Amino acid sequence: MSRQVEYEFLRIIDRIEEENLLLIIANIREVRKNPITGSLNVLSRHSHSEEYPLENIPRHIQILDAVEPTRISPQEFDQLIKLYKNDINSFLLYTP
Repeated sequence: MSRQVEYEFLRIIDRIEEENLLLIIANIREVRKNPITGSLNVLSRHSHSEEYPLENIPRHIQILDAVEPTRISPQEFDQLIKLYKNDINSFLLYTP
């Protein structure tokens, strides 16, 4: 049985393609961890960050719908902690 974790905001890396980072702000509605694979399923409301405006996103990077499930691996959380460890005012970190 999965455990639900609730928290408000998280800045995540959704796509990394050819070193183009797409950063989004996600209002987290629900987080469930798969006990078998260890992956997280996040139901969230997304908006693009000011650091990477919508008009600057390369065409080959997929743009998220307003509300959709997002898979986040433990490795991606590790990346976030390393990249944004000093930027705690803009988001709350959750480490599975």
